[in-house]
Amino acid sequence: MMKVRNGGRLGVWGRWCTATALALMLAACQTPQPKGLTPHQQQVLRAQGFEPAEQGWELQMPGKLLFEFDSSVLGESARTKVTELARALMKEGIDRLRVEGYTDDRGSDAYNLRLSLRRAQAVADVLMEAGLPRQNVEVKGLGSASPVVSGNAAENRRVAIVVPLL
Repeated sequence: MMKVRNGGRLGVWGRWCTATALALMLAACQTPQPKGLTPHQQQVLRAQGFEPAEQGWELQMPGKLLFEFDSSVLGESARTKVTELARALMKEGIDRLRVEGYTDDRGSDAYNLRLSLRRAQAVADVLMEAGLPRQNVEVKGLGSASPVVSGNAAENRRVAIVVPLL
């Protein structure tokens, strides 16, 4: 038979362990688990060209969504690609996106931020026309930050679409 110390009472260490365990169990019951993407949704994202990134799933669109110098106009081909992308994502229940616009490094930082925002908004407008809820589409202009290649390359005049982690 095991002998109980302190007349059956828990010591300081025992009380601390019990309180900690109870607090953790209570927190686990109250904290909602983050909603992730299903394996099928991840497969669809990969098929569309998305790759896992730090802040979610990211589709860099050089070669797909490039803009002419000093322009935020989406060509018809790009509009079609964005519409098809939106429909494919919505079909899988993916309807929350962030659209990030970029520029090359010509021009002032302030001008490039405005231009990149217009580029992101042009793509976001097409996504919303295709049926994505307006409140689920975040638009960011990031100027010449995060260039794909250094300098004034056309590849930097782009938009990235991100499915954020929830």
